[in-house]
Amino acid sequence: MNISDFEIGKVYKRDDLISAYGGSFMRGMNICKKTNTLVLISKHTKHRPYGDQLSNNSEQIVYTGEGLKGDQTMTGANKALYYARENNIPVHLFVVFKETQYTYYGLVNLSGEPYFDIENDIEGKPRKVIRFNLVRNSAYVLLTESEMLSQYSTGSVTPMEKPVYQVVGAAIIDENGKVLCAQRGYGSLMGKWEFPGGKIEQGESDKEALKREIKEELNIDIEVYDLVDESYNEYKDFNVNLKVYKCKQIAGQIKDEEHQALKWSSVEELEDIDWADADKPIVESYLDSLPAKIDDEVHYDYFQAEAVKKSDRELVREVQDYEKSQRAKQRSGNAAELAVLLYERSKLDNIGRPDLADKVKQVSKESSDLGYDVLSFEVVEGELVKEVHIEVKSAKVSNKYIEFFISENELNKFKNDDRHRIYCLFKVGRNYKLHEVNKTNFFNNNYLTPMTYRVRIRVAE
Repeated sequence: MNISDFEIGKVYKRDDLISAYGGSFMRGMNICKKTNTLVLISKHTKHRPYGDQLSNNSEQIVYTGEGLKGDQTMTGANKALYYARENNIPVHLFVVFKETQYTYYGLVNLSGEPYFDIENDIEGKPRKVIRFNLVRNSAYVLLTESEMLSQYSTGSVTPMEKPVYQVVGAAIIDENGKVLCAQRGYGSLMGKWEFPGGKIEQGESDKEALKREIKEELNIDIEVYDLVDESYNEYKDFNVNLKVYKCKQIAGQIKDEEHQALKWSSVEELEDIDWADADKPIVESYLDSLPAKIDDEVHYDYFQAEAVKKSDRELVREVQDYEKSQRAKQRSGNAAELAVLLYERSKLDNIGRPDLADKVKQVSKESSDLGYDVLSFEVVEGELVKEVHIEVKSAKVSNKYIEFFISENELNKFKNDDRHRIYCLFKVGRNYKLHEVNKTNFFNNNYLTPMTYRVRIRVAE
């Protein structure tokens, strides 16, 4: 049996799941490496281990994470579900109303952030569980829009009863880096700008639907590449789950009779457009994904700085949202390193050394053991070539101070290795300004503030 054979609402046996996905299906959350899928089982029988909840129209479900005893954590299959969309792993859901009978619910996605709840484990002890809000990709439209508007105005329609449209959009990018933007020509969003695209039909993949919609709307063929981002937005009369992919026009001439207007917009113009609410966060994600540039190198006079410690509020927030903050730091750090990579290559090209520019690389991607991020080169007196090891720091400027964090190993390398450099990058708009830390001034003054301590207490024998 193949995955494509499953139909929403039909009942299957466990052997059918094993045949299609691989795995044993002895658990509620099943990571199927053979097919690169995640399969969830939600039990609603008399004796069920978790308090999963289906909405009245069965299009949304509150799904409880993995772990029968003790507090659940964001590890294993729970972590796999949380990152499934980011890692492009399809999530399939089966609901069990009667033992041995698996009703196919369809493909699902996270709708919002997971949260912790209190529930008894299998031993009857209260513990923390993780609740995931899931929405079915192919949500049925139970009411027409006119019925929705009529009932919504009287307060008789809840958000769960509103239709949920699964929509794909195309960020079509030309050879100059401009993006095709479409102005809505009808409906409640008339006049707003959006990525061209449309609704996914039953049985279509995202990319199939996008190619079909763009052919129908714009009369062109496109190649579909990576996902830019996904957003879930609640409008007054309907909800939208929107996925936007980077695309390229490969054939045909644009002929549009559906939109109020079309225009090719530069990166700088994208921020000033009046986007539909569902498209706004995706525009931000697209802009954040672009390589940032270093606009300027700045220099400062060095003075004694006051000790600066994180506030209690900052520390609590980091603990509560550790994984999310770590991912944000990784993205920010990688963007800064790429900016330095481009900056160093450009600098060497400008002095007539393209041979050295080609050798500049982001070594942090290869190994973390080297103790620096970017390998570059310095030409001394026009002849001598010297390796430069650059540690890139995402820094901030506040109250005329530059602030960044440095480990003991990084500090020792900076002090003892004459090839080692520290570049501080801080954001100004979409791009960066760069400051290279002056080694002599740095070690002649005390600019370091300890944030954590190692404790060793000898216990009496």
